[in-house]
Amino acid sequence: MISIKNISKSYKDVKALNDFSYDFDCGIYAILGPNGSGKSTLMNIMTDNVSPDSGSISFSEKNGTSKSRDQKIGYIPQYPGMYPNFTVYEMLDYVAILNKAENREMQIRELMTVFDLNEYTHKKIRALSGGTRQRLAIAQGFIGHPELVILDEPTAGLDPVQRVAFKNFIAEQKGKMTIIISTHIVSDVEEVADEVIFLKRGVIVKAGTLEHIIKGIEERCWRVESLEQLGSASLYRMIGGEIRVISDRKPSESAVLVEPTLEECYLEIFGMG
Repeated sequence: MISIKNISKSYKDVKALNDFSYDFDCGIYAILGPNGSGKSTLMNIMTDNVSPDSGSISFSEKNGTSKSRDQKIGYIPQYPGMYPNFTVYEMLDYVAILNKAENREMQIRELMTVFDLNEYTHKKIRALSGGTRQRLAIAQGFIGHPELVILDEPTAGLDPVQRVAFKNFIAEQKGKMTIIISTHIVSDVEEVADEVIFLKRGVIVKAGTLEHIIKGIEERCWRVESLEQLGSASLYRMIGGEIRVISDRKPSESAVLVEPTLEECYLEIFGMG
């Protein structure tokens, strides 16, 4: 259990986090919000890279026994830094040694296979593409079977196939650890997150299970046949030839209620801007 209580952080006159509180248990958590919402600040505070202005973070066992923050934590920052002269294997081996990982050779090989890194085993990090570096950064975050893994915008630079591989891997970790993913890309977490937190200007505006979040707009998500049928509704998105509208009232006579997705929830909270 990771318990965050009343965390606040300001940078000069900008309030990055405002009285943030949440309890994270074993499972997968998604923190959603646009750029500037406070996601990276929260990640940096949780990993002790930044000190909060106020509030506290505590770690505990399932039985409530307190733990120190030096429990095994895997961290993938938004802009991961790695030693450019290391090879891919050397980087993973270095992290495995630091984490005192058991069976580190086996772990490294498994993660290299999962993230399609085998062909780059002996390649220097400085010669890797951005997407390959990102896959390496994600892989090193899971070495040593950490109890908590924090991923800040983890899919930046990944192509569609790699994003699917990432989501599959994350889904397989359910029940094994606490994973916190911050992102503004809803599709990265919609099918894997146990709980979702919407963060806006440093404040939690909505949080809960995916079912709970979606239930909040299930009677207000409509499908219309054309833009002319939007009526006064301003929140809509187009999926192929389908137009989905969020509206308290039926926007047109032919409008049909549809099952909302997390994308519609995001759209309602953060609008079109």
